[in-house]
Amino acid sequence: MKYYILIYNRAPIGESGESCKSNYSIEIACRSCGTGAILVGKLKTKGLRQIKKDFFITLDDDFIISENLYQKLITDGIKLGDLRKIVDYKNNDLPFYHLNTNIILPPSKMNNFAIEGQCPVCKRNGYFSKVVFNQSSNVPTKVLPFSLQYSKEQLDSLFFDKSDIFFTWECTGLSNLTAHDIFVVRYARPLLVISEKFKESLDKYEIKGLKFEEIFISNDI
Repeated sequence: MKYYILIYNRAPIGESGESCKSNYSIEIACRSCGTGAILVGKLKTKGLRQIKKDFFITLDDDFIISENLYQKLITDGIKLGDLRKIVDYKNNDLPFYHLNTNIILPPSKMNNFAIEGQCPVCKRNGYFSKVVFNQSSNVPTKVLPFSLQYSKEQLDSLFFDKSDIFFTWECTGLSNLTAHDIFVVRYARPLLVISEKFKESLDKYEIKGLKFEEIFISNDI
């Protein structure tokens, strides 16, 4: 079985999470920056009631799938765990599910990532895509693909057969446990890793805007 980082490369839509007063537990999160905070209950959102897409991300980097796609994936036997419907600011259910999981992969060997403003305590956040700038105006700027590598020994204790979605230990962007100066409360989001079976379903339904970067599992790292 192969596994892939799932990337959505279309424009994000709507707000979600901290900016919409969703409830998070920081019991197992970094006490310094808040990275690793766990969503409690349903994801609260804004600006999504009129959306017709089957798959998108929000401005706050939360992955959302339509109820229609959710039912198709369940029919295909994709193990999604306990996904919950998202709600609006009045706590009304919307016809979408938050693509979320509590299964976190161990730290990986990372390539093609830039690190900036990383929390010195947990070192889980502050990861960004590495960008290659070109001097020539005729050559476009290049964003390097993500690259994650794990050893088989690292993953032996994980039960891949119990789920088709996983979060990375590493989180992209920055976290702020408390609001200060110009910074608002925010928790850096992990990358979403999916199984080959999940990828095949998304390919079958021709979901637009998706990109997949295979992760590497070696005998050792």
